[in-house]
Amino acid sequence: MDLKPVIALSSLQAGMASALALVFATFWFFARERRRTLAEANTRLEARVATRTQALEIANRDLTREVTERLEAEARLKRVQADLVQAGKLSALGEMSAGISHELNQPLMAIRSFAENAQAFLERDNAAKAAENLGRISELARRMGRIIKNLRAFARQESETITNVELTAVVEAALEMTLGKVARAGVTLDWTPGEPVWVRGGEVRLQQVVMNLLSNAVDAMSDSPDKRIEIRISAGQAGVTPTRLTVADTGPGIAEPDKIFDPFYTTKEVGASEGMGLGLSISYGLIQSFGGRIRGANRAQEGHPPKGAIFTIELIPARLTAGLTLAQEADE
Repeated sequence: MDLKPVIALSSLQAGMASALALVFATFWFFARERRRTLAEANTRLEARVATRTQALEIANRDLTREVTERLEAEARLKRVQADLVQAGKLSALGEMSAGISHELNQPLMAIRSFAENAQAFLERDNAAKAAENLGRISELARRMGRIIKNLRAFARQESETITNVELTAVVEAALEMTLGKVARAGVTLDWTPGEPVWVRGGEVRLQQVVMNLLSNAVDAMSDSPDKRIEIRISAGQAGVTPTRLTVADTGPGIAEPDKIFDPFYTTKEVGASEGMGLGLSISYGLIQSFGGRIRGANRAQEGHPPKGAIFTIELIPARLTAGLTLAQEADE
């Protein structure tokens, strides 16, 4: 028999088997290399993840510590600001002490005089005149009570709660406490109370701002021949326009309006009316805490006669709910 075809077929089969073995070996080699490469890559990735996780943990601890420090710093800042506001109020009361003493001493002397007159009229059986004198004593006592009430409210540490405040009453209370200083300086006051105007704010803190503006205006006009303070209120509309309170004087004006609210900036000379330059800075912070703003300018810039300064306070008008009285709304 001729074995060549069988040998050729066997050789072909052996070659194909060898080729298949080679292919399988190649696939196995590449598969093993791929697994090794993937294992190395996975190891490197795990190492990178561990490094990144450690870095993130360190960054998270640093961030947590920084947040804690900032919260503590913010709390300290609020305490310092509150103490500064209280110090500003007590400083204002100290500055106005002479005027307040006069405002209380004057009605006391009048009460004594009216009481003596009433006693004399009663001895003469003139009950009508005695009753008239007693009525005057009652009115003077009410006036003194209002002054003392305003002083006690102004001196206390007010909470930071923002409520509805009647702005006209705030101006009246501030004027009642600064009237002595205004009168002694020979300043004419141009102010006519109008309808109640309700805004968002704090009653005592708003009084502090108004008193500071009035005191600064009186000090600024010390050398002016014409001394006059004009106070105006322009009611706004809730959600549309702000309510504006303006205090204008006839002094020399503001030399540097851009710096007027900077801490420790003052134009007052050391002497009878010393100033540390904190009053307007405190006022700026208080008005901002109500969501409002305050600005100072020379009257010529605001379209007024070209002399003196004008300060404008813009406050958020109160949204009064139907069915509630103003007093109830203010309490809420």
